[in-house]
Amino acid sequence: MNAISGQASVGSHTFLDLVDFKWLMAGRGWWVDLSRLQRDVTYAGECLQRGLSSGSELLRQRSVELMPLCQAC
Repeated sequence: MNAISGQASVGSHTFLDLVDFKWLMAGRGWWVDLSRLQRDVTYAGECLQRGLSSGSELLRQRSVELMPLCQAC
């Protein structure tokens, strides 16, 4: 079961959003495994929740934008 819908593999914009999210998280010291993010619903939810609770407005915004892509969120 994919955590992030098929849109992630189809739309390059969505993939770029995931990569952006990954690097914003890395900037906070939180490493994200993009492969796991796309296939593990629980992991995706945890990553997005962590992003939402960050002190970075940009990271919170990116997390909100990715929430609809997460089937568990």
